[in-house]
Amino acid sequence: MNPTSCAFPSRARRLLRQRLRWVLLAAALPWLISACSDSAAPSKPASTAVTPPALTVPAAAPAVKVLNWGPQFTKAGQGFAVQKSGNSAMWFEQRGVHSAESAEVWFDQTRLPGMAIKPNEGGSAEVPAELLAKPGRYPVYLKLLPGGERVDIGTFEVTP
Repeated sequence: MNPTSCAFPSRARRLLRQRLRWVLLAAALPWLISACSDSAAPSKPASTAVTPPALTVPAAAPAVKVLNWGPQFTKAGQGFAVQKSGNSAMWFEQRGVHSAESAEVWFDQTRLPGMAIKPNEGGSAEVPAELLAKPGRYPVYLKLLPGGERVDIGTFEVTP
């Protein structure tokens, strides 16, 4: 026997190929039948059509994350990174806020003015001097719009 020829005789190879064609045709036949339809009639999904399972999305943490921020404290009545307006400037590094219109920065119960956002990178806001006058610990957070979901940035401390 020639070493380059196949181990099966040509008749056996022919029968094997023919059986393989029938197996493939039998496997594809239900799909072919469901794919064919009368072009004049409105198409209806075949009763044997497989529908994907419903996706279940677990309740996850907000898509917005604050990675770093500052400053995180000051003395009462003392500003930091003071701007021309007299307000202090606070910065934060974030992922997930894509525009200034989609979030607000809050300091305790006060929405901070002068906010700027660099999409999916960071942002800043101005802290009015009157918010730094009284010692205490104040939450700083983002309020996502339009739903108002809160994403904590951290706690700012005003020391005596």
